[in-house]
Amino acid sequence: DECDVHTHPHLAKVWQRRGQPMSVPAAGEDQRIAVYGALDYASGQGIWQMASHKDGTGFAAFLEQIAQTWPEQKLVLVLDNDSYHRSAPMRTWWAAQDGRILPFWLPAYAPILNLLERVWRFLKQKLACHRFWNDPGALRLAAATLLNQTEARFHSPDRPAIHLGHNLW
Repeated sequence: DECDVHTHPHLAKVWQRRGQPMSVPAAGEDQRIAVYGALDYASGQGIWQMASHKDGTGFAAFLEQIAQTWPEQKLVLVLDNDSYHRSAPMRTWWAAQDGRILPFWLPAYAPILNLLERVWRFLKQKLACHRFWNDPGALRLAAATLLNQTEARFHSPDRPAIHLGHNLW
């Protein structure tokens, strides 16, 4: 899956009139960093890759990283139905895998079924909720540090779903 982290703050629970978007002053233009991620549901460990924006080429590069991380295993990737997941370059990539990596497509508009969405929410709450980042490099470093320390286990009743290895946040 993928998400964007923003240099401008995410404002949570703010009231506004219907049809009148709220304007929040911020310094400069909002910059985004795309984060591609995969989660090994068995171990809780994640693999992450950052890019300047989300597109099929970046996603194919991330899938190649997954293929190299587990070069011998047959893999099933749980994917949402983002448009570039089914683009022509991606169809070529899937065909080249010769059945070793199989996509499992989630229903459209069903983010609750994608467990990685919970990790993205955790990431955004820790990094961006009511916080302005004036340095995209520092945001990239903070996101990488947080993701490298995050473990997500959704099948263990005795541990929290998302856990930081070293509680720095």
